[in-house]
Amino acid sequence: MGERKFRNRGKVMKKKIGKFKKIKSERKKLDEANLKLWSLCVRARDKTCRNCNSNYHLQGHHIVTRQYKLSRYNIDNGLTLCRRCHFPEHVNPERFRDMILNIIGEEKYLELKKKYMILYKWNITELREIKTGLKVKLKQLQNDFGVE
Repeated sequence: MGERKFRNRGKVMKKKIGKFKKIKSERKKLDEANLKLWSLCVRARDKTCRNCNSNYHLQGHHIVTRQYKLSRYNIDNGLTLCRRCHFPEHVNPERFRDMILNIIGEEKYLELKKKYMILYKWNITELREIKTGLKVKLKQLQNDFGVE
């Protein structure tokens, strides 16, 4: 069946067989790809949960929120947590912050916070360069630690 593109509240939508599907911009696609690569790099570097040494459902966690774009793709701003250790962030953020401080130390936390809490918006060219750099870093980490 045919497809029709139209605008709805400024977002391009596609109608296909009675369902609406958002069309992702190149910026959004690059952001999602970069975040996935970032998480793979952090998990390849740490290998286990930094809190409990488990390898159960490992996830990359941003120390300084990814809302601040300068820290979003920097693997120094990440650590690996298992799902059990990562979940409390949503239940008790203050206790979770204490756990992070215990893992990395207050000095490093404050250094990261000071360095990255600047508002910035990446352009498409920068996002492509970041993606390439993260792929290279992931390959390097995988070679260094023998991970596939």
